[in-house]
Amino acid sequence: MGGSWRVPVRRTLNEMRRSPEIEAVFRRIFSALRDGDDETFRNHFAPSPDLFWIGSDEREFFRGDPEAVALFLQQASEVGLLDVSYKRSEAYESGSVGWIAAEVELATARADVVPIRVTVVFGLDAGLWRVVQWHTSIGTPNEEVFGFELTVTLDSLLSSLDEQATETVLREAPEGTATIMFTDIKDSTELSQQLGDEAWIEVIKSHFAMLRRAVEAEGGTVVKTLGDGGMFSFASSRSALRAAASIQQAMSSGDATPPLAVRVGVHAGDVAQEEGDYIGLTVSKAARITATADGGQIIASGVVVELAGQDAFQFGTPFQAELKGLDGTHQLYPMMWDEELAR
Repeated sequence: MGGSWRVPVRRTLNEMRRSPEIEAVFRRIFSALRDGDDETFRNHFAPSPDLFWIGSDEREFFRGDPEAVALFLQQASEVGLLDVSYKRSEAYESGSVGWIAAEVELATARADVVPIRVTVVFGLDAGLWRVVQWHTSIGTPNEEVFGFELTVTLDSLLSSLDEQATETVLREAPEGTATIMFTDIKDSTELSQQLGDEAWIEVIKSHFAMLRRAVEAEGGTVVKTLGDGGMFSFASSRSALRAAASIQQAMSSGDATPPLAVRVGVHAGDVAQEEGDYIGLTVSKAARITATADGGQIIASGVVVELAGQDAFQFGTPFQAELKGLDGTHQLYPMMWDEELAR
């Protein structure tokens, strides 16, 4: 039947949906591997020369059945697979294509527990989901791969921003003017530990969806997400402040579970633009302004207040703050976001 599993995909990705069936098939494959049921295991792989299996070892890049499947079974026999625990996973399907990303723990005779990450692509063949590509990896800290820790949170971003390096890049990249907004969830580490990884991921996904809606409703752009926060750009300071107010109003509505306390900082000025990202001292200052905010606060720079106009928004008593890496003190303004905003 070499290649009969290739059914044309008629649907668009907008029709992709969560797939409990793919999840169940994925678990059946591991159960067959654990139980030594080679026939069931083989039957879930596409009998095609285009089947791919990519393992965690750099030499494990195999194409074709039965070679890839035979090697897979041999490795399971060598390590002595005893049990499988499913830590978290997400499975989807769209038309005749399905896929899953999962974190799994393997109990083996050769080691206590081996945590692995697996991504699998399935094709629908005569009503049966069969594997067309399997990729196994072992999570490795970024610093071991790149030699340094990559930015994943606002605090990491603050510590990684270097003024002199930023000025050098700023001279070399295209310039423009933008209002930059950062958000960050206060005490997110404690919350994630209380909820557990799987529940926390769902909270963050819902939170990011809300942030995107609020930002795009005001014509803003999601530049990037940073762990539990985000960086956003706007063509106008008024738009940025309206988006910030919408975010805090959503957070105070009581709909968020668990309740989240979000810090927001806004600054405007010249930025360097590079492949959809923004860099420069304006970005650095916006991030540091966010760090001065408490949960539920919006803190704006004097530039933003001047551009937006105090007649359009209400601000509390300004205060002076030192911003790490920036000379002198800076006058900042807490925005009264619970008041009705002028448009």
